Parts: sequence; structure tokens; C-alpha cells
Amino acid sequence: MLQAWIERLRRLGLDVTALSLFSAPAGVSVGLGLVVLTFLLALARRPLWPLSAGVVLAVVFVGYVLVLGVVGDYPGGTPAVRMEAAAQWAQLLVFVPVAYVLAGDQARLLRLLGLALVGLILGALWRLDWALLFTDTGAFVERRPGFGFPANVAALFSGTALLGLVMLRQRWWRARGPRALWLGLWWLALLLVAQGFLLSLSRGAWLALVLTLALGLLWTARTSASQAPPRWTLPVTGIIVVLLLLYAGPMAERFAAEWGSVQAMLAGDIDYAPESSLSQRWHAQRFGLHAWLSQPWLGWGPGAARALLAASDDPSLMVIGYGPLKHLHNTYLEVLVQLGLLGLLFWLGLFWLLLRSVFQARRARRIDADVTRFLALALVYLMLWSLFDFHAMQQVWRAYWALLAGAALSVGLFAGRSADAHGPR
Repeated sequence: MLQAWIERLRRLGLDVTALSLFSAPAGVSVGLGLVVLTFLLALARRPLWPLSAGVVLAVVFVGYVLVLGVVGDYPGGTPAVRMEAAAQWAQLLVFVPVAYVLAGDQARLLRLLGLALVGLILGALWRLDWALLFTDTGAFVERRPGFGFPANVAALFSGTALLGLVMLRQRWWRARGPRALWLGLWWLALLLVAQGFLLSLSRGAWLALVLTLALGLLWTARTSASQAPPRWTLPVTGIIVVLLLLYAGPMAERFAAEWGSVQAMLAGDIDYAPESSLSQRWHAQRFGLHAWLSQPWLGWGPGAARALLAASDDPSLMVIGYGPLKHLHNTYLEVLVQLGLLGLLFWLGLFWLLLRSVFQARRARRIDADVTRFLALALVYLMLWSLFDFHAMQQVWRAYWALLAGAALSVGLFAGRSADAHGPR
């Protein structure tokens, strides 16, 4: 009886989390809560679950952050502030229960990815400003709609979905049922998600996705060097070119607007230009670097960067009309300032172990080649995107991390087990 309830909770928790991931924040909290409850109920039965270096490092990282929350010291960093920030970091550990509950099951993972895609599209359509779209399309594009999220975060989500649609395309094209229907749905999803990604006008996300797709193409070419180019290459390339042409104007304007700042920086001129977001980020990076060098090994403590930015009273670190910057727009620099060099080594080590977990699963034939490529490239995309932004302490990013990192950890964690001998028992 208990096992039946655990199985129902597992399915419900994972499904609710995936479907709500990009559409209903409250649903994400409920879904992840059910996942953790499933994990604890199953853990109480003392299963012979596998253990990996990724699980150990994640626990060590959280313990390290909590200790820094106690001993850290920075302006405005009261014990309550530090521990609240430490708790936000600690919540990233939820990807471990997700990994165990997912149990390395590829079919279950694909189901969750499908639900997440549905939630992403429905959530975007629900939040779309239809009136502005039809009355003033130019203003709609310039507004950079994030569909309920910051534009850069929306670009992270839609970019990951694009990777999934391209890397897992054969599963759509060969699905049971009318072939024309599945092909049509795939093209529709690709167009909608690509539109959402381009509308973000996020330069960092564009660059990260271009580099990731280039890596994906090289990977595909290397593994199929003796074969003719796949038939999907021409139509997919064509649709991407058409979309790029449609958004060429706004994209060019977004890049050209900062060209003067780029030239000034290359010439050694670091004066602050309040109208330039690039100039502002440049000064934030310089500030963060100096802050880290003051406390290089252990950092200032959880939540330090935001407090240091607020305490600096530096006009170059202010957003006109909003006040001081909330973060340094670089996840790695943010980790250095808050958690020091040791914290960054933990953080990078965690990504490396997640990538290793994916390739271990492939070598053990627990996952197919296309799923391997998607998980690995999604992690690479997240790592590149992290060079330009920081949202690891926000709920929606944590939920995204829980599903992606949990999936990557899970497939390798259970790689040594047979398909009918894994999961919460």
C-alpha cells in the first residue's frame, strides 16, 4: 500500500513540477514539495540507493555555504540576512531528490521534458500582451517581453527548449500516429519557441546559444562524418535564417547601441555611461573583481554581492530609476564574491560531475545518443549563459536547475542498474 502511494506521489510531483515550471510558480512549489516528500518517504524504507561523487559534492557545497552563512561578515550582512541567503543557496540541493525520484528512467524524463515544453508555450501565450502586439508591433518587440520572467531568464528557458526541439526532433517525427500531425506540431513548437527566444533581445543568451549550437553541430558532424547530411538540415536552417531576418533590425540596433561603449573600453576609456547597459555591467564586473580580491579564498559570505553593491553608493552601479544593481551579471564572479575561490571550485566541480554523469549513462546505454546530446548541450548552454547573468537564488531558476541538473545526475546515478531494478522502493 505504501509503495503504491509513493509511486502516485512520485508521478504527481514530477508531472506538476514539469508542467508548472514555466507557467505557474505556485505549482512549482507544490510539485517540488511532493518530490521531496516522495524522496523522504522512500528514504524511510532504507532503499539500497546508489551514491555518486555528484551527490556528495552537492551536500558538501550546501554545508560549506551554511557554514559561511554563520561566519561571513559584510556591510549590512546581519546573521538573519546571511542565513536567508545561505538558505536560498541550500535550496539548490533539491536537484538531488529529483534525481533519485526520477531514477534514471529515460521514458519518464522525456515525458517531463514534453510537459515542460507544453507549460512553456502555454505560459507564454497566456502572458502575451496581445493588444500591444496587434496595435503596435514595433513597441511590442522593443519591450522585450519575458512572458512573466526577466528577459534574460526567458531567453535561458526558451534557448534550452530550442536545444531540446532540435536534438530530440526524431522522437517527434517518428512518434506513433499521423506523421503529418507530429511534424506540424514540431514545426509549430519550434516557431513559437524561437520567436520567444528572439523577442528577448538578450545578447548574452544569443551568444551562448550560438556557441552551444556550433558545438552541437560539430558533435553531430563528428559522429556522422561518413553519412550524408541529414534531411532536416536544410529546412531547419531555412527557418532559422527567416526568423533571423525578421528580427535583424531590432537585433542590429541592440548590438549597435553599445558599439561606442565597446570601442571606448578597447581604447582604455572606462568612464561610466549611464545610458549603456554594457558600461554598467563592465563597472559591475570591475567592482566584483576588486571585492573578491579583498576576500579571495572564502569570499564575503552568502548574499554579500548585493549588500556590497548597495553599500558602495557608486553611481556607476545604479540603475536609473531603480537604485543599486541587485547582482553582478556574472554567476561565476557572484560565486567568487559570495563564496570565494573554494566555492567556485565546488560550483564548477558540480557541473563537471553532472556532465560526467551524462556520459557515464551513455556508455552504460542507459540513455540514447540524442538524449545524451541534449542534456550535455543544455548544461553547456547554462554554463555559457551564466557568464552574462545570475539568478541562482531565485525560485524559477532553482526549479529549472532542479529538473536539468536532477536529470543529468539521475541518468548517471542509476547507470549501473537494470531498468526494472531502480527507483524509490
